[in-house]
Amino acid sequence: MATWEEFAAAEPDMAKVLRHLLGWIPIAYLATVRKDGSPRVHPFVPIFAEDRMYIAIPEWSPKRFDLRNHGRFAMHALPGKRDDEFYMTGRATLIEDTDTWKLVSDTAKHDVPKTDDIFELHAEYVMTAHWENQGQPDTYPVRQEWRATLATAVNGARAAKVKAAAKPKTRAVAGSRVTRRGS
Repeated sequence: MATWEEFAAAEPDMAKVLRHLLGWIPIAYLATVRKDGSPRVHPFVPIFAEDRMYIAIPEWSPKRFDLRNHGRFAMHALPGKRDDEFYMTGRATLIEDTDTWKLVSDTAKHDVPKTDDIFELHAEYVMTAHWENQGQPDTYPVRQEWRATLATAVNGARAAKVKAAAKPKTRAVAGSRVTRRGS
């Protein structure tokens, strides 16, 4: 997994897609895994603090328990004006450090009650896309993909410290004209 900072350093153009979409409408959807293994989807507002991405979750929210139990997630930003897409999968880690919790709470553009859990979202896979020639017979998606490679596991408040490893590969994505994978 990679922090937002590591992902954005490896793929700044892809990171800009999410920032642009959130600048237009600051809401995305977060899919989590229930205890029984079934999926659940929730709207949420990503919080960026010191080049990392976080989510604040109320104590009564089902996604709080999903992330505490499994940590796995998928997120998708609302589509942009060209049907731009930003999709990310990864693992969320609970923030137990009070200084980081306060930093994230103070940075949020909404109220974060003291009873909220804050999780950092780590990227494993990211895909961006937009559509060319919309409304024309030759409409096609242009996609870019990126994957993080686990470099180092550490203990402590953060579940893993990672480095996005360069692994350039190109893979045809069905229907796409341009794809990129790796960092």
